[in-house]
Amino acid sequence: MKPLVMIGAGPGSLPRIVAEIAAARDAPLAGYLDAGTDPRPPTTPLVRLGDESRLDDPAFLAAHDLVVAVQGPTRRALLEAVLARGGSLPVVVHPGATLSTTATLGAGTIVSAGVIVQSDARIGRFCVLNTACTIDHDNVLGEGVSISPGVHTAGHVTIGDGAFIGLGAVIIGGVTVGARATVGAGAVVVRDVPEGATVVGNPARPLPPKPR
Repeated sequence: MKPLVMIGAGPGSLPRIVAEIAAARDAPLAGYLDAGTDPRPPTTPLVRLGDESRLDDPAFLAAHDLVVAVQGPTRRALLEAVLARGGSLPVVVHPGATLSTTATLGAGTIVSAGVIVQSDARIGRFCVLNTACTIDHDNVLGEGVSISPGVHTAGHVTIGDGAFIGLGAVIIGGVTVGARATVGAGAVVVRDVPEGATVVGNPARPLPPKPR
């Protein structure tokens, strides 16, 4: 296993989660790279190894595994840039997570403490599975899906690319959540959610359009 370097730092939650996962695996981060137009140092003490320009160095890429801890719309672009340059994006899993031996997880996915991924679940690239969420059997998650803490999905759920599932939401079996949809915190999703929609409540319903 190569030394792991984090891209992005700052005071947000994801850099701290990544640093703690690495430490819990007894393989602390080797350092970090600045990213974005307003880079900030991490709250966890780490060695600064440079900025995004290091991704143009084949020797650096060959010597390290990379984890992208940038949050927001620029995260996917950075992930794609790493892969396009031949870099390695391992799945970063907290040792306190439980993954079925028949589950699959795509490159660049981050799995926090207490997560459970059940049999034959397929998790796409670039996903973030936050604390103590459960992904049940035969789920299919697209790329860049963000699952908040305490989310629970039943079996045969499909979640499209770039969807966001809020804190403590529940999704019943067989439901499809469309690409780039948002499920609000605490929502109970009992029917399919259209692409790009935002749903809230129990049972989850689309938010009414904003008044002009």
